[in-house]
Amino acid sequence: MQSREGLPPVTIGVMAYNEERNIGEFLDSLLVQTAGSRIASIVVVASGCTDRTADIVREFRERDPRIFLIEEPERSGKISAINRFLFDAKEEIVFIASADIILEPQTIEFMLVPLDDPEVGMVGAHPIPVNSRATFFGYAAHLMWTLHHEVASRDPKMGELIAFRNVFRRLNPNNINDELSVHQLVRSAGYKLAYAGNAHVYNKGPETLKEFISQRVRCIVGNLQIMREHNVPAPTMRTLPVLRAAAPHILGNWRRLHWTIATAGLELYCRTKSHLTYRSQKRRARYKTWDQITTSKSLQKERPRVAR
Repeated sequence: MQSREGLPPVTIGVMAYNEERNIGEFLDSLLVQTAGSRIASIVVVASGCTDRTADIVREFRERDPRIFLIEEPERSGKISAINRFLFDAKEEIVFIASADIILEPQTIEFMLVPLDDPEVGMVGAHPIPVNSRATFFGYAAHLMWTLHHEVASRDPKMGELIAFRNVFRRLNPNNINDELSVHQLVRSAGYKLAYAGNAHVYNKGPETLKEFISQRVRCIVGNLQIMREHNVPAPTMRTLPVLRAAAPHILGNWRRLHWTIATAGLELYCRTKSHLTYRSQKRRARYKTWDQITTSKSLQKERPRVAR
């Protein structure tokens, strides 16, 4: 399926911090998109990188002039990097992604379809972890993102890759969660949200207890901040929608019930810790620049390479 001509071009902002293990694979997946004719630019904001991330982006720049690199000497957080990208973004539709994902060839095209409706202002993709289900943390990653998908299919919840209309110039630099920050501004502008369940994005969940807790606490603290300070709903934070989504999964995976219970227990612990963290402004502020989740940064060995 080829992208349709005559539609507005898009720009894609990629936020990167020491992503040498996956940035090349991710850029490869962008360059083979079926909606490639609509991609005007791919802007990588490399913030405080001490590895080969910037060098790899320069190599891709030689292959495709649509790729641009913005190097920031210091890492000030993802919101700050996004604002640097948005400052120069001129296209009507903007995508934001981290560099630790890989797209299916039709992902961008499928995400653009809901935006044909002038009332829709933001679209989220469908993240799918590449972790092995044979390990506990791999099972937990699949369970969490399966529930995210089920909830988002009923009440759109953004994650990993988002597209939105370019109707604001910056995000609140004090916020932690970029997807909900965009959600707030798009909704304030009078637009609706949509979820593109067929727009697949591959990611990788943490593979250690420490990193699992670190990632979940950061996400939940960010959700709490936007929910309470800006009155933005986060459907995955509501108990009833999550339980409704979990019921068929539990019945279909009863042999792993002990892992399901353990995952639920971990989530409860993370939510409790997140509420305590959110109450402390000092502890909350440290999540603007969080510790990198190292076990989630290399997807190449987990799935077939995207065809070039």
